[in-house]
Amino acid sequence: MKTAHFIIILFFIGVNNINAQDPDTENNSKNEELASKICSLGYGSWGNTNPTNEFDTAILREVRSDLNDPKRKKKVSDYLNKHSHILICGDDGVEGIREREQLLKRSVSSGLYGYLQQLAIDKEYSVDFNKYEIIDGEKETLLDFIYLIINDEELAEDYNVYELEGLARSIVKRGRKRGKDL
Repeated sequence: MKTAHFIIILFFIGVNNINAQDPDTENNSKNEELASKICSLGYGSWGNTNPTNEFDTAILREVRSDLNDPKRKKKVSDYLNKHSHILICGDDGVEGIREREQLLKRSVSSGLYGYLQQLAIDKEYSVDFNKYEIIDGEKETLLDFIYLIINDEELAEDYNVYELEGLARSIVKRGRKRGKDL
């Protein structure tokens, strides 16, 4: 009888272990889905005539708000700041400099940075351009990434360097820095 109870207990422990989901795996999957969704929304709106309203609308849907919200730009900024480490655009048909890039860096590397320019010049947005990734052992901010393109002759051939320099100036005017200065 003890053996039967023991087997039944082991059976239920095994079933519970099989049914239990690893929260890290589940979170990673949700994060990847979120990143893919937001990156795709960016690709679909950044190149359009009004990328700011279109991409803001997509973000605001995520936070259950709309363009008429007087705190719209703060909500968009807060969302992008909160999820910046998750919003990594991968191999999704839009080429970047790297296979995986943070959302704002992918905006630059894909050449679709009109929206990013708006984030940089409009003081109602408070996107933290000083967030950084560690790349090759060094802190790399968005500003570093822009200068990476500008200062690489081969890369720069594929971009409007004058526009990138303007974007970099706008970001610097907002007090944003390069990784080495953080």
